[in-house]
Amino acid sequence: MYELDVVSPDSLGRFVYRWYGPPDRSPVRDPDWPPDLSEPGGAVPEALVEWHRLAGRYTYPLSRDHVMLRPDGGRNGMVRFWEGADDWYSYDNGAFRSGVLDPEVIENDELPTGVSLSRFLVYAAVYEATYAPLHGLVLMNPAAEQLRGVKVRLRELDDGLWQWPDPDVRYYGDDDLLAHLGPDRVVIAGRHRDALGRFDGLAIDWDWDTRTL
Repeated sequence: MYELDVVSPDSLGRFVYRWYGPPDRSPVRDPDWPPDLSEPGGAVPEALVEWHRLAGRYTYPLSRDHVMLRPDGGRNGMVRFWEGADDWYSYDNGAFRSGVLDPEVIENDELPTGVSLSRFLVYAAVYEATYAPLHGLVLMNPAAEQLRGVKVRLRELDDGLWQWPDPDVRYYGDDDLLAHLGPDRVVIAGRHRDALGRFDGLAIDWDWDTRTL
């Protein structure tokens, strides 16, 4: 889990490999993607090219709750790259073309996040693994003792990224589990079904438990 404790340029690839396992697809050259970064008309931030290149190596989609878009020409100078039902995330294409190679991510085209694109893509990968898991548990509005019981079975991730966007709701995890925990939620994902057994002794009536579906 060190790749999440200290988010660095190789954290995305290391996390995806550790969480989902080795790629199950051979690299395939799409003539239309990724664009040639040396061509002025096809320039896209390198971090976003890497996301799509990595996602193409896996049959299982890396983005399932939101949609990871291939950048187009942008809208009003904003290039949208990750989109949910009620939110979307973009970067300022003008800033990127002016030399900001790792531009800041903007929420809903108007709210600066303070997070660079390369770091945000690591956040997106962890968000997707946590909120759209094959194996997971959810409890909304937990009692204080329920929240404490879950927290003591996990370790908070060190990097300040995991306190975004609300410091009261933070990411926790280890090799087999991820969790997003706060006063209003307990959201847990496991790499495999048995990992969820760590919380069986808490006698929580989960709102959602993939083992009972």
